[in-house]
Amino acid sequence: MATKQKFDPAAEITQEIIALLEKGTMPWRRPWKIAGGGVPLRHNGERYKGINAFLLGLRAAMMGYSSPYWMTFNQARDLDACVRKGSRSSIVVYYGTGRKRGSEAGSGDGDGSGEDGKEGGGSYRFLKSYRVFHVSQIDGLNASYHPEPEGDPSDGPTMDPDAQAFFDAIDIDVRYGGDRACYVPSVDQVWMPPLSRFETAGGFVSTLTHELCHATKAKHRLDRSFGVSSFGNEAYAREELVACVGEALMGQRMGFYADHIDNHAAYIASWIKVLKSDTRFLFTAAAHAQRAVDFLVAASESGAKAKEAIHEAA
Repeated sequence: MATKQKFDPAAEITQEIIALLEKGTMPWRRPWKIAGGGVPLRHNGERYKGINAFLLGLRAAMMGYSSPYWMTFNQARDLDACVRKGSRSSIVVYYGTGRKRGSEAGSGDGDGSGEDGKEGGGSYRFLKSYRVFHVSQIDGLNASYHPEPEGDPSDGPTMDPDAQAFFDAIDIDVRYGGDRACYVPSVDQVWMPPLSRFETAGGFVSTLTHELCHATKAKHRLDRSFGVSSFGNEAYAREELVACVGEALMGQRMGFYADHIDNHAAYIASWIKVLKSDTRFLFTAAAHAQRAVDFLVAASESGAKAKEAIHEAA
């Protein structure tokens, strides 16, 4: 009698992403404009983070969903609503903690934004999953779960003032000019073409976010490294995947369209190689990406407060 194989949510999700990549497109290229922008939300309005925000945003884009809300079968039932028969669920993951020698497992962090592995004191982390449905798959919910989708606030010939203020408040040296977009670790600078060279402000914001995510890897920031990096090697591919997921997560938060990479084929090939060799790396990348986004948001808020204090003192 064949033994039933244990379900591995990381492998299942990674294989789904690989299958999309093998079709020749980056699955996160088009999500949040179609989905109307915004971070995926639980039934109670709490934000999903990390890998779950990324995956549910991707699923919303692929299916054309506009509402940000998701819930379990039982949560829908508690609201006197019903999941439509035949609806396909989406996987949500979380990490829990356990102890050897029969100790009780701890609670999960709920967002899958941690990394599977070791913890001190004889404890360990494990990945678990559950299923959720988008509200468009559920009958009987009130209108608050179906808000009108918002447009892309960054599309247009000029920068959105709020987006401009957000980036200006981040204490990372950005130099504008030329035709290269990159982070230069040796001088700790982000190099960006000026806004006038982009077709849309959204493309500019997307590119700037991507490079700022790279800048968070510096030792005096988040100290992130996958080894010696050169174009096309594995360390380079891993860092690029982190920045692309970070760009997508920030796009959800700020409502812009996440896509700027020109040479899609080269990146796709390298990411397929990385994900096939390590089915957990997508989760590691999402955890790093969420930290990068959180760092940039905190840096912007801190910078804005400092500027306000200087203005009031003047």
